[in-house]
Amino acid sequence: DSYNCELCIMQKRETVYHLFFRCNFAKACWRSIGITYVHTRPIWNIIEQIKRKLGVPFFMEIIVLLAWSIWTTRNDWMFKNVDPLILSCNGKFISEFKDLLLRARPRHQQQMEVWIQSL
Repeated sequence: DSYNCELCIMQKRETVYHLFFRCNFAKACWRSIGITYVHTRPIWNIIEQIKRKLGVPFFMEIIVLLAWSIWTTRNDWMFKNVDPLILSCNGKFISEFKDLLLRARPRHQQQMEVWIQSL
């Protein structure tokens, strides 16, 4: 078994930073929801960039749900032999976000609906 990222042509070591922010697949998934960032360390610097770019109070929910979507899409590939498609990751994210809307604070619901519809 390898500790290198199997999705990358460069076969980089699969760290948390790489898995969610540096891997070409992950970067494409972030772009699919309109998020780009400058690669810096530590990870908190990237999270701050995303927070500023989004400018919404539910920025952390977006980050967590996309990270989860990246993780489950990669796991589907590794364990179920399902091709890792950006479209699949994006679909998982949108589905999870819509579920989140059902339990969101009323004061944020409209802004969240507008944001997800803009994708």
